Amino acid sequence: MTEAAEFTIEDTTSLPNSPEVIMSSVKADKQLVMDYSTDFPSLPIAPLTSVKGTNAWIKPAIKSSTASVVIKLTADERAVRGTSKGSALPEQHKKCKEIAKKSGCSIDISESRDGTLSIMITGKQQNIASAEQMLNRELTAQIVREITIPREHFGGIIGKEGSNLKKLQEDFNCTINMPSKDSDHNTIKITGATTGADALARKLMDMSHERSKQGSESFDIPHLFYPWIRGASGVNYDRWVKEDGVKIKIPPHKSESETIIVSGDKDAVIKVSSQIKAIYQEKNSTIKSLIVKIARSQIRFVLGRGGEGLNEILRTTDCVVEVPSEDSESDEVIIYGTQNNVVEALYAVYARASSVISCEIPAPQWMHRTLLGPKRANLIALIPNMDRLSIDFTDNGTIYLEGPPATLTAAKELLIKQIECLTKENDSKTVIVRSDLHRHIVGKAGANITKLREEFDVTINMPNQNTNSTEIVVEGKKEGVKKCIEHIEEVVKKLANEKSRDIIVEQRFHKNIIGNKGESVNKLRQQHPSVVVIFPEASAKSDIISLRGDKDEVDKVHAFISKQHKELLESNYQESVPIFKEFHKHIIGKGGATISKIREETTTRIDLPIEGSGEEKILVTGKKENVKKAVASLTSIQNEQANIITVETVIPAKAKARFIFNGRRLLSEIEKECGNVFFSIPKEKSDKIIIRGPKEFVGTAEKLLNELLTDLQDQTEETTITADQTYHKFLIGKAGAKVKKLRELFPTVRILFPEDSSDDIYLVGRKEEVQAVKSILVKQVDELKLTTELTVEVDSQYHKHFMVKGNEVLKEIQSQNGNVQIYFPKMGDTSTTVTIKGSKECAESSKARIIEVVNDLICQVTVEVVIDNKHYRAILTNRGQHIQEISKQHNVYIKFPPKDAKDEVNEEGRNVANIVTIIGRDINCEAAKNSLLALVPITKELIVEKANHSALIGRGGEGIRGLQQTHNVNIAIPNSNDNCDVITITGIAANVDECILDLQARNVEFEKLAEERVLRSYKSVLHIPAAYHQKLIGRKGATVNEIRHRFDVQISFPKEGDADDAVTISGFQEKVEACKEEIEKIVAKMEAMFIKVVSLDTRFHPRMIGAGARNLRRTCEEYDVDIRMPNRSDADPSLVTFTGADEGLVIACIEHLIREEEEFMDTLVERVQYMNVRPEPAAPPQSSNKVQITGAPWQNNLEQFPAISQPNNAAPSSTTFGGWGSRINKNN
Repeated sequence: MTEAAEFTIEDTTSLPNSPEVIMSSVKADKQLVMDYSTDFPSLPIAPLTSVKGTNAWIKPAIKSSTASVVIKLTADERAVRGTSKGSALPEQHKKCKEIAKKSGCSIDISESRDGTLSIMITGKQQNIASAEQMLNRELTAQIVREITIPREHFGGIIGKEGSNLKKLQEDFNCTINMPSKDSDHNTIKITGATTGADALARKLMDMSHERSKQGSESFDIPHLFYPWIRGASGVNYDRWVKEDGVKIKIPPHKSESETIIVSGDKDAVIKVSSQIKAIYQEKNSTIKSLIVKIARSQIRFVLGRGGEGLNEILRTTDCVVEVPSEDSESDEVIIYGTQNNVVEALYAVYARASSVISCEIPAPQWMHRTLLGPKRANLIALIPNMDRLSIDFTDNGTIYLEGPPATLTAAKELLIKQIECLTKENDSKTVIVRSDLHRHIVGKAGANITKLREEFDVTINMPNQNTNSTEIVVEGKKEGVKKCIEHIEEVVKKLANEKSRDIIVEQRFHKNIIGNKGESVNKLRQQHPSVVVIFPEASAKSDIISLRGDKDEVDKVHAFISKQHKELLESNYQESVPIFKEFHKHIIGKGGATISKIREETTTRIDLPIEGSGEEKILVTGKKENVKKAVASLTSIQNEQANIITVETVIPAKAKARFIFNGRRLLSEIEKECGNVFFSIPKEKSDKIIIRGPKEFVGTAEKLLNELLTDLQDQTEETTITADQTYHKFLIGKAGAKVKKLRELFPTVRILFPEDSSDDIYLVGRKEEVQAVKSILVKQVDELKLTTELTVEVDSQYHKHFMVKGNEVLKEIQSQNGNVQIYFPKMGDTSTTVTIKGSKECAESSKARIIEVVNDLICQVTVEVVIDNKHYRAILTNRGQHIQEISKQHNVYIKFPPKDAKDEVNEEGRNVANIVTIIGRDINCEAAKNSLLALVPITKELIVEKANHSALIGRGGEGIRGLQQTHNVNIAIPNSNDNCDVITITGIAANVDECILDLQARNVEFEKLAEERVLRSYKSVLHIPAAYHQKLIGRKGATVNEIRHRFDVQISFPKEGDADDAVTISGFQEKVEACKEEIEKIVAKMEAMFIKVVSLDTRFHPRMIGAGARNLRRTCEEYDVDIRMPNRSDADPSLVTFTGADEGLVIACIEHLIREEEEFMDTLVERVQYMNVRPEPAAPPQSSNKVQITGAPWQNNLEQFPAISQPNNAAPSSTTFGGWGSRINKNN
């Protein structure tokens, strides 16, 4: 055997402060010997348990919901037999069909040579029983059996609500006719098959025979004796029912009846009845009564749970105890029994009454939670012995205890002691706070109240919001409760001095008040820290800004925002200019030059309508006078490009109100009728309407307006007709023909159809003419509502076209024609008739449209267009919008090859992947082909000097990206490394040509800008001491930025590595020289300043600066000096620079700060001198124990453990056990 292997572990029992350990650290290492077999016992060998696998195949199959039953009827059992002339099977087939239909089953019938009829019924189980019963009744020979049974046995045959009778009929497939109550005979008739009728007759006779053996006896016994008759816990009753098989009906205690009924076997009834009477006679002659008084609260303990206490007394003493009912106020308990037993029962009653007692302990409501704890943990810890003890905490400030006397007394003492302890340490107080201030106490998401609870270690109970209570309850340690209430009262006092004000500011100005990244509003909050400014959410569409805080501060902020709002209103005046669409490009100019110039000259914002919106008005925003200038410039451009004139027409106030009514519908109708004219009604109090547009259109509009004014001056009427929107197109007529006809007949009437989804049609004009037009339109609407039926013949091969894609074509025809009903023949039907139901005009319009679609299908041709597949992506951009528009415009179907189409050549030598198919009428296909080819991108080149490429690209690619988006093209600019001036433009031909014109215009501008850049490149260098640089720059660059903007120059201060005093000014020469003179004046002024550098302790710097630099700013303003704090990188960070025009004020400021520094340092020294840092004792060296393991398996077997076992002479190594040894050392 080899020697035991050794390894060392740290001594975990040593403690730093233990003298014994310190002493042992100098002793020799100890050796711990461990036996492998005892210290590391092996686990018991347990047999392997096989887990039954769950296999889906061994799961029980789902039971079928259908079943099959076969019935065989012999020739004798059949109701109708076959004759020599023929079989009766057809007639029976007919009956089976009827039965199958009624029962919902499938019935198959067959007949053998011997006349046996086989019937198989298949269906649901409940339906099979019904079908079987009907088949037996219809197909079997029916006989009638009559039996006579005593009338008193009828009840057993019929059963409750006829249940027995119904079951017998179903089981035997027979009909039972019971005699009526008025009949004088007892004969029961059974109708059915021979076998079933005979069996049912025998069954009824057996039932009657069994009934004849039964007997019943009833007798009267007073209620008092019922407990003895039943026995304790009903032992007698159960014995009689179980052993003798009788039924005993004993009236309940509250019943007035005293009749006991015993029914069952006659002999058993006699036996049980005699025993009951014997018990009664025995007790009636021997029992006595004893009345005792028991407290009502203790009576329930005598009664026991479920009357078990009374049963126990009856069982042990043979006495009956009668207790008062729950609704009685009596406390008398009566004991009945023999004289000897009554005394024993009395002791038992008293014992049960006193076995459980109750008491109440007063305890304030706020203590209940503390006494209970979470899940009653505190109560269980306080009273560990709660056997049969009930403790309830009531809402009226008491604790109710109930249980055995000893347990209850001990629990009561513990609770009283705990309540006294809590009364000394804890407290509960109420603070009155107005309900409208509760939300401030709670805070957002409960933040404030949570902080109070944690800070003062108290419980704060807020009242329910619905009660409007003003009481806030604070519970906890007395000191914490006191401080918490003081804090709440202080907060309430502060809130009482607060006020809230709302200010209405248009939502579009909120971002201006907030500023970039909240800069403006943060500055406002710093100036007025006690004011909370709340802006509404952008999605709320609200104009209200809420202010809350100190009264005076809120008023100041309100005045500031009101002033800012007024300025914003002045600088954001808006006016819309009606400019015809065709003149928008002249307003924009080449590359946006014209509109940019107007924006710069008038300092306004000009917003053009979104392309494709149909809106023609341009919105101008800015100061009112500037907006007027911009509007005049825009209008003059339009007037120069076209023969545009402006006419003013005077209108009375009454007519003006009519024109504004219903969204200017009257004026809009004239605008539509005349074409390119605009009406504008001045916002100011004016009696004029302005008409602008081409001369010929303005004349027509003015004439119509005057006619309308003449009509409005007369007595006019306005009325409304409601008609489904689908009827409007029929009322208007093709190209407005019907409306024009009505206008000719009734010239004073204006018919205003809704522009939105409304169903209301407005009529304005003279009363009599309006009524006439209304009657005509109402009649037309009524005609449209009348339903007619038309048919149209459509070849069946074209039916599918109307039904594909979810009936897309059919639904379109229906929606365009008053939602008529169109019925096509069913699939597979060879009929060609299509039926249309709806109003006459709608039906005829639908019919014409169907015929038109069919004619298109008949004349349909297929045209192939060859387009290189590399252009498909550009053509199909924006989810194929262009293709959809072409298809809709030309009424054709366009099909592109699939994405995975291979480059194969067809018979005509064309690449299949490049062929686009157009299907439709030949004329439409040709037009669609031209439109499709116009979408194929082309590429053109333009030479732009390389020097202008960067200007063309713009900052971050903004310029080139804008061009590409504006013209919907792709522009490729060569790399900066390439010596190339050629720019490539790719896109639709029209877009490419427009883009080239735009690029050429921009190139001219870039050349002008290049010349301007040369003039701006003039530079001048000023040598200014570095000490003045910060003053020149100003706070956040305010001073230098103001100089830059005033002189339109660039000012660069030295960077690292540059000359320390070199300041560079660049720009136009005359402006640079002017700026240079201004800076020299500022420097000369600064040089005349008195400067003093003073050393102040760096620990005093934060106090001198203050929160948000308030202290520093206040000191600067008070002494009119500039104080510069040192940078962290300075050689001496304690040096502070003071600068001012008045030497006396500078010295006074320094002396003031030195005094504050001395006071601060004295306070700091006093605070620090009592702080004594206790040095931690050094941990003593720990000794290591050597562990020796004996009897290990690797020590006895070198063959199985060659790497672990060691020879006898091997020295112990720390790496013998690999990673495990190191882990043990580390863990211990």
